[in-house]
Amino acid sequence: MVKIKPVNNTTSDTNRYCGPAVISAVTGMTTGEAARLIRHVSGQRKVTGSHTFHVLRAMSLCNIQNVKTTVTTKPTLAQWLKGSKDIRTSGRVFLIVAGNHFQLVEGRRYVCGRTRDIVSVRSKYVKRRCRVETVHELINEGKIQIPNAARKPKTVDHAASNRAKAQRFAKKLDVKINIERYYDYDNRFSQYWVDGYKDVDTKGEPMDFSHEGILDGHCAYDWGEVLEKLSAIEGYREEHGYNVKEGV
Repeated sequence: MVKIKPVNNTTSDTNRYCGPAVISAVTGMTTGEAARLIRHVSGQRKVTGSHTFHVLRAMSLCNIQNVKTTVTTKPTLAQWLKGSKDIRTSGRVFLIVAGNHFQLVEGRRYVCGRTRDIVSVRSKYVKRRCRVETVHELINEGKIQIPNAARKPKTVDHAASNRAKAQRFAKKLDVKINIERYYDYDNRFSQYWVDGYKDVDTKGEPMDFSHEGILDGHCAYDWGEVLEKLSAIEGYREEHGYNVKEGV
């Protein structure tokens, strides 16, 4: 059976709107995950409001289907609650669209994006005078699941990866990287200088790879650029038979 739960507003993955809130309350996923699922079915760039169809479609991807209940006179939420006592039993969950707001009712229990926690249908937080537009009973078909489309994408820290690669590469080439850090008001940025090498020309004079055109300058603004400069140094050495250990 579908059961309602408190809205899962995990701090790092939260959406404050009522569409994601009701999906969260019946699946257990975070509201951030629910918002991503709504975006998946609706094409929205940002979920600040949801169409009933998109909320129901998102729920169906979680194995939660719905049966629309006939509402003819657009009663207030209080009137609907009073007139539905016979069907509002434990284990039967109703998604109610009233006052441009999604809410869930199971027996005498109520939850929505405003309450976040489960409260009584008589709670002062329940907008009982709102007009009911549609009511859908929610029914699960199989185990409730969280689709991959709802999951938060894993972020890859390319800077950390490139930094580690560049540091290993520089050690292999016996090249030093000097880092200068700058602060501009609230911003911090760095410059990386690839100039700590010991290569010499045929006359035994220290080489400047920037002047020779091997590097397009010694300064890099991220670790990806540092890797490119190190690759250029390695390419030059391989072409000219330079041995790092022997220095010639």
